[in-house]
Amino acid sequence: MNQHTRKTLASIVGHPAPRDILWTQFISMWDDIADEVDQEHGDRLAVKMNGHREVFHRQHDGRVSIGDIEHARQLLKDHPDLKGSGDMFVVAMDSEKARVLHFNLDTPEVADTEHDVINHDKVAHHIRTVTRRTGHDDDQVFVKYFDDLAVTLIEDIGTEDFVLLGHGRGNSDVADDFVKRLKEINPPLAKRIAGVGVIDLSAANDAAIEAAAQKILDDAK
Repeated sequence: MNQHTRKTLASIVGHPAPRDILWTQFISMWDDIADEVDQEHGDRLAVKMNGHREVFHRQHDGRVSIGDIEHARQLLKDHPDLKGSGDMFVVAMDSEKARVLHFNLDTPEVADTEHDVINHDKVAHHIRTVTRRTGHDDDQVFVKYFDDLAVTLIEDIGTEDFVLLGHGRGNSDVADDFVKRLKEINPPLAKRIAGVGVIDLSAANDAAIEAAAQKILDDAK
């Protein structure tokens, strides 16, 4: 693997997801590490690696789209140069806000890195309460919130799995609803959910969130 490939590879799997990878760099990387590469008609690039095949599409600006970056990460997840340990990603969410936290388990400190995704529509909170009581459909209120969170996960956690924690007081179903939405819009990302649990976010600090997520992972072993 040459130095240019290593640089491109590191950028693709890094955090956040890159938006400036040139299509020519992308092709060069796959030529260096993939099992098969075929530049198909119509700016399509077919790549086969580790028994899996993915087709990427060149954008008009000559850069690789965020969607193709995510697909590339899925194809690269078993690459030996990407193996690592000691990290845990956690999404702690209620109906208003989701926190994406990165914990380094090799150190005793709680990592400071986090990314907040906020449901900014304050009116929607009242509408949701009323709609549930009256029985009207309120699914669309959450769609943008869930989709924004999915984009953040694609950009921030690379190929890593993550634990999903929902709020434990009246809103625990929001995590389940997010899982359902994720299975619809991005099944590969949904498969990276390592476990789902419930926690009272109003009383939980980062250390408590880390402990709850770690327990879920331990119980799943």
